[in-house]
Amino acid sequence: MLAKHILSKSFTPLLSSDKVSSALAKMEAWQTANIPIIEPTTKKVIGQVTLDMLMEMPDESVLLSTVDLDPPIYAFKNQHLFEVARQMLSKEVRFIAVVDSSEAFIGMIEKKDLLEAFSEMLNISTQGSVISVEVGEADYTLTELVNIIEAEGAKVLGLTVEHSRGADSGIHVSIKLNLEDTSAVVSSLKRHGYITTTENRDDLLQVDMSSRADELLRYLEL
Repeated sequence: MLAKHILSKSFTPLLSSDKVSSALAKMEAWQTANIPIIEPTTKKVIGQVTLDMLMEMPDESVLLSTVDLDPPIYAFKNQHLFEVARQMLSKEVRFIAVVDSSEAFIGMIEKKDLLEAFSEMLNISTQGSVISVEVGEADYTLTELVNIIEAEGAKVLGLTVEHSRGADSGIHVSIKLNLEDTSAVVSSLKRHGYITTTENRDDLLQVDMSSRADELLRYLEL
């Protein structure tokens, strides 16, 4: 999924022709400490205004064009959501502007839009079951895992991969399947030498896959 697919329909950025008072009101209304600034003539993202800088302004009636802005932050419309999330995390912003190939502003993405998109990509709300597999990093092959699962008549609806925590070096794979009964899949994986650490059903779906999404987007404090 690309940035252009989840543009917000409710939030609009500030313009350089807006007043400081308008920026403060918008920040309070949306509970955010930074907002992109757009130059209305060129449609370019010219910077970021922050609550800290505005609180120091003695006159709230001045235009944002007179404020010394932070550098602009934006994503391109054809960037994958993983890259958008990485950028929002590194810059610690709730909203990010999206631009086209000429760097002209086309819309905004909010943190919650990313969370909803990732939930959709992981099929969290789709009925099924989740299994978790531990495998050595050197032995990890996604193709083999999927082949074993599909040989038992199951379909992979979502999948997350992370390095195991602690001293052991390995890969932890959480796999959302379209089946309620995963016993045949688990048995087959064990026969092929995989360690299945969980094999619960719908309860694990909400706990495990949702936690994977939360870890990926841990900065989304909704």
